[in-house]
Amino acid sequence: MKITIKKIAEEAGVSVTTVSNVINNKANRVSDEKKELINQIIKKYDYSPNMNARALVQSSSHLIGLLYFSERPRLDFTDPFVSEVLEGIERVAKEKGFFTLIHNITSQQDIEDIQKNWKFDGLIAVGFNQAFFELINESISVPIVFIDTHIDERVYNNLHEYPDRYFLNTDDFNAAYKPTEYLIQKGHEQIAFLSYDFDLTQSGVVQQRYIGYMSALNAHGIDVDEKLIFTEEDFDLLLSTSESFTAILVTADYLAMQLIHFLKENKIFYERKISVIGFDDIKYAALNDPPLTTVRLDQLAKGQKAMEILVSVIDGTKKDSEVFNLNSELVIRKTVYEHKNKK
Repeated sequence: MKITIKKIAEEAGVSVTTVSNVINNKANRVSDEKKELINQIIKKYDYSPNMNARALVQSSSHLIGLLYFSERPRLDFTDPFVSEVLEGIERVAKEKGFFTLIHNITSQQDIEDIQKNWKFDGLIAVGFNQAFFELINESISVPIVFIDTHIDERVYNNLHEYPDRYFLNTDDFNAAYKPTEYLIQKGHEQIAFLSYDFDLTQSGVVQQRYIGYMSALNAHGIDVDEKLIFTEEDFDLLLSTSESFTAILVTADYLAMQLIHFLKENKIFYERKISVIGFDDIKYAALNDPPLTTVRLDQLAKGQKAMEILVSVIDGTKKDSEVFNLNSELVIRKTVYEHKNKK
């Protein structure tokens, strides 16, 4: 038998409104005895309210959209960055009584489909570039917390023009500058750069890390060699040119661990003692063989913080748009070697 609020009300001898108020913690005028009776009936039938039905009669749907921006048609949940941000968001969402819906954004059509099909209380948008920030900002009115979204300084300097928009970023420029400088201090001058595919003309996480990498080299009088810039599609090219570099900065731990495995398979990782530094400090970085030197960004905490901000906006305790900048930390383990030609 399907249990409804009406049937619970009939069994308890109260109105449907009274049952609804008890479910939504708004039953200030309901006696403790009636509350207890209603809750016992709810528990007896294992009743769970229909969130979509509630959204039709309430201003709140308790639904949060988690939007990952990607150039790829499918979201890779095996990537620990994706799963750790999601885990952080979900921890807070469950505690606060919210539900999350995950969607991969690759086009303007995806944003339009979200508007048509779902009623969100708020959104968390991960990794958007300038162009897609403008699209989603113009077309969606609910509060949005942007994670790892680097956009024009004009936006940050005029936040009053962007109500209900919040930004949670790492200083990716310095996050890349520090490990590059550390490699230089270890005697490396031929330092390669490996990332997922990115557009240097579009402000974003990888772009900022690339600029930080270049700036560290230039600050120490080392020219940037464009032949040492690789993407995930270039593993074979990287292998064939491996004599031209002694260290490599990789913009994600997951990609760095794939690279180390590839270099081991081709018998050059240990033989040449290629130094590798990653980003994120995912859970498996310390378990890598050898343990991975990396830049700790604590993506799980970033997800938690984003959801906490969004909840505070939804419940009205936070009103002014804001930019939150998180620090990074270089975690030194076992994948950086002293270069023998250090001067």
